Amino acid sequence: MKSARFWGKALGVVVCLIILAGFVLLKVTQIETSAHGVHTRLLVPVGGNKSIGIQVYSGTGDTPHLPGFLDGPVVRVDQAGHWKATWFCEDRVMQRQGSARQLDVTCAGKTRHFPVTAKVPAPRTTIPMPRKLLVLSDIEGNARFLESTLRELGVTDAHGAWTYGDGHLVIAGDSVDRGRDVFAVLWQLYGLGVAAAEQGGQVHVLLGNHDQYMLLGNTSRAHREHIHSMGRMEQDGPVFGADTVLGAWLREQPVVLRAGDVLVTHAGISATVAASGLSLEQMNAAMRSYWRGDAATKAGLEAAIGSGGVTQYRGYFGAGDAGQPQASAAQIDQVLQQYGARTIVVGHTIVDRITPLYGGRVLAIDVNSDNAASQALVFEDGQARILTLATRRDLPDPRAGLRRRDIDLASRDDWHMLGRFVQRSYALSRLPYPY
Repeated sequence: MKSARFWGKALGVVVCLIILAGFVLLKVTQIETSAHGVHTRLLVPVGGNKSIGIQVYSGTGDTPHLPGFLDGPVVRVDQAGHWKATWFCEDRVMQRQGSARQLDVTCAGKTRHFPVTAKVPAPRTTIPMPRKLLVLSDIEGNARFLESTLRELGVTDAHGAWTYGDGHLVIAGDSVDRGRDVFAVLWQLYGLGVAAAEQGGQVHVLLGNHDQYMLLGNTSRAHREHIHSMGRMEQDGPVFGADTVLGAWLREQPVVLRAGDVLVTHAGISATVAASGLSLEQMNAAMRSYWRGDAATKAGLEAAIGSGGVTQYRGYFGAGDAGQPQASAAQIDQVLQQYGARTIVVGHTIVDRITPLYGGRVLAIDVNSDNAASQALVFEDGQARILTLATRRDLPDPRAGLRRRDIDLASRDDWHMLGRFVQRSYALSRLPYPY
């Protein structure tokens, strides 16, 4: 009995010491913020003027003000066609309800237009090769680059209107994450999809791994200021929920497209996926079933969202994720033959310039780097051409303008930030991976 009391007291002392040590550590910990006041990291000192940075995904901040930044709108439409829109402008959240086809939002002196009730044509898995087919990948929330590139290549005019006629635009995955302007990119692609269809063209938005992360609620790769604005707009549920215009649209998008004899997917088709015997239609159907919560086969899930599937595979570039070996030329030939193609176009893995691999049977187009050549891939009458762009990615420096300050243990706001930090970190740890 005495022994039990002793160990009980000892445990109590240890717990108290741990709590005390935690308070001491917090006392010397700093909060890092973006230039506009959004919390980005906790900086825990480890000696020698060095610290460990712990990422903060809470969306909290020191009275954030984001000049000129419009995020959203998040739009939910009921069966009668009435909609409710929520958006974030600089430092406040706005809402409006209505039934008009278009929502006009003015933020920081600029008015933008959103086709909130227009319907984008249902995506197709296989299409004939159009006269013109432009393929871009890994936009990752870089609305300025997308807008400027489309204007430079004659896809849109100076006002952002579709001018590509019956041409097709393909985004080969990863429209979102990293960059702050995710909503701007998605609304632009959505609106162009509506306008293109009216002229006989089409916009194809393929899902990449980052698009999947976003739909799953995994914000660990998202821009911190975008996380802040999303949190502010969540009054009626997740901003990319299945009940939102963009969320529902994205959940219908494919993971693979065949245009004539050209395959396009985000990461690539492995020999394992090909050996499963799944058709391209079955891969896309498995992805849509997953978002609906319907049962899908193990092979279908692995192909659509698995670590070796078409949104994650890196075997064309060396040893892939999960220790997958580099694909052989014979395996590439097998994939192409099985799916009736002569070329497969992929993003996902950054290259210095658009690069033909395996004798041109694979075209790697992820040049989302300031160190890479600014290029785009276009097929004209079925022939591939690599175009040099005047528009550059000009990716923002993630370290620019960062500030830091000491945690104030007497501040109610700082305790709220710590609580949100723990809550959000736990929620992220509970998300399924890969599905």
